[in-house]
Amino acid sequence: MAKKPKLSERDEAIWQKVAESVTPLGDRPDAPPIPPRRMVRDLREGQGLPSEWHSRPSPTPDARIDRKTRRQITTGRQEVDRSIDLHGMTQEQAFRVLKSTVEGAVRRGDKTLLVVTGKGGKRFSQLDATPAAYRTRDEFEQFGGVLRRMVPLWLNGPELKPFIQSYGPAAQEHGGEGAMYVILRRRLPGSRKGGVS
Repeated sequence: MAKKPKLSERDEAIWQKVAESVTPLGDRPDAPPIPPRRMVRDLREGQGLPSEWHSRPSPTPDARIDRKTRRQITTGRQEVDRSIDLHGMTQEQAFRVLKSTVEGAVRRGDKTLLVVTGKGGKRFSQLDATPAAYRTRDEFEQFGGVLRRMVPLWLNGPELKPFIQSYGPAAQEHGGEGAMYVILRRRLPGSRKGGVS
């Protein structure tokens, strides 16, 4: 093993000053013990929403988002709190995911959702005379896919209607015609208190 080089007189003097300023660990008071951490869980997450949400009459959601709110979302001044992508799901799966997302968002106090449905289109059998690659745009369904048509119906349906204030097509940078913004109510329709306790 190589020997440690000796300190010069100047370095030794500096080291002594540093050593004098340090309190040895044995002379320090004991630090208080750190309490064990508990797992914190949002107790509201597993609970259902109050029954008043469904028992009170609720207004029909507006099928258009007001211009000011839409501008705030598209410019980033109002953030999208959650987004869900329903691509590739069956109607049953998509409805279940949409319902649980909306209820969870209401519980958390979220205001804005982005629901991606996709633009959809007509599916053709590969056994048709004209291959899909050679078909024109006019041969495809122009009214969009099933989920794109169903989501507005679900938002107006009895299970989701109480939670929805308004909805409308998303801006191009958020998916355009294949997505929509959903603005949630923050409180029970007809009440002045907050919606979830």
